Amino acid sequence: MKPWFVLILLAPLALDTEGARPLPTGVAAATIVLGGVVSRRAPALGLTAAGVLGIFVVVDGVSPGAPLSAAVLLSLLAGRNMRRLWLAEYAFAGAATIGMTYAVAKGDLTGWIVILVTQFGTAMLPWWAGTWWRQRAELLRAGWERAEQAAKQARLLERARIAQDMHDSLGHELSLMALTAGGLELSPGLSEEQRVMATRLREGSVAATERLHEVIGLLGQGEEPTGDEIPDLVERVRRSGVSVELCEEGGTREWAAPVLRHAARRVVQEALTNAVKHAPGSAISVRVAHSEAESVVAVTNTGSPADAKPGSSPVGSGTGLISLDERVRLAGGTLRARPLESGFEVVARLPRTPPESAATPAERAAGPAELVAARRRVRRDLLRASAVPVGLGVALLVALFTVYTVTVMRTSLGSDEFDRLRLGQERAEFASVLPHSISAPPPVLAEPPIPTGAECEYYRAGHNLLDFSETMFRLCFEDGVLVAKDTLRRGDGWG
Repeated sequence: MKPWFVLILLAPLALDTEGARPLPTGVAAATIVLGGVVSRRAPALGLTAAGVLGIFVVVDGVSPGAPLSAAVLLSLLAGRNMRRLWLAEYAFAGAATIGMTYAVAKGDLTGWIVILVTQFGTAMLPWWAGTWWRQRAELLRAGWERAEQAAKQARLLERARIAQDMHDSLGHELSLMALTAGGLELSPGLSEEQRVMATRLREGSVAATERLHEVIGLLGQGEEPTGDEIPDLVERVRRSGVSVELCEEGGTREWAAPVLRHAARRVVQEALTNAVKHAPGSAISVRVAHSEAESVVAVTNTGSPADAKPGSSPVGSGTGLISLDERVRLAGGTLRARPLESGFEVVARLPRTPPESAATPAERAAGPAELVAARRRVRRDLLRASAVPVGLGVALLVALFTVYTVTVMRTSLGSDEFDRLRLGQERAEFASVLPHSISAPPPVLAEPPIPTGAECEYYRAGHNLLDFSETMFRLCFEDGVLVAKDTLRRGDGWG
């Protein structure tokens, strides 16, 4: 059921009250309907209407049930829909001003306290609850949206990783294919037709490699891929007829993290591929040296074959070394690639332990800094929203305690002064010790019958602020003479 429909149903309840006065009940019903109509589009007006409905608790001829119920619902809706805190502050201030003005105009000096307490309970607290409800829903929604974005980003990074690995593996195989075709092209036992076919095969392999570079491009790095280890890569190249020497120093050690093992494997794979493409027939050496601080992976090719035909060493796009440098950097290492007097050298230095920045795609997509900032913003908004009801609540308690203290001091008659009073005394004799009297005792106190023709005055018994027994003294006068003095107590009768 829609909240505004519930509010409209509450309006007739404000009218259907025994002994209700037409004007105030009509105003209450109209305020409920108006608040329900504007509660969604103008929540500040709805909150103001809720504060105004709290005034009807002290209006004669109006049953407060329906107005107060509507005030709670309007305030809750305002907290759900209102995003500007200063509007709520103005609404509360406006409602409190209207209530205090009404109480003063009515001549009820204590009615404004009742109005403020009612507005605090039926307007401010429900509004704060609605604000907390809205912010919690927004935080949950933002968290789910962030999680969806992180999952989408992780999927994209994973697809990029798979594409990059396909590029690396296929590029390596195509380079070996080009090398094999080049060998066949130079074989003396082939006919001219077979040599032409071998040339076409080599050129097609080279073109496919370059096209693979162009299509996939420089992609992001991922986690642990599938593929051969360094000795397997070296062995595969050897089987293609390339002279490759592998040297491992410091023993065979397990890599501390998949990102390190993959970076080392990629260094060897890319360097071997470049050596086969750009310097076919040259001698290649692969060195892997482990120490306590780092691991060094070096691939060097020396010499350039004199019988290499023009065009057999195609010019690369350069993206392979750029991608390799980025991969090594993400693993916390450094890469150096430089030409030698006769050959080329690629050296990668990798730490034994990867840095924390070498995170998985999902971790990189999670954006912890953004999530922390979002939590801080939500926490700040909650503190600001909580400060209004808490501050006003504290101020209201201070005001109530002040009024209570002043009332006790001005309406209390000490027990000693009460005991010294004697029946038959003129009121003028002890009028100087009498405080301001109370109009009537609370209904919970038992009171004896008032003497015929007498007028009674009521005083709080004692000056103790912490005495909540509600015991009172009653003094009855006839023609200015004290004719009765009684102590009124809760439940125990009088004495």
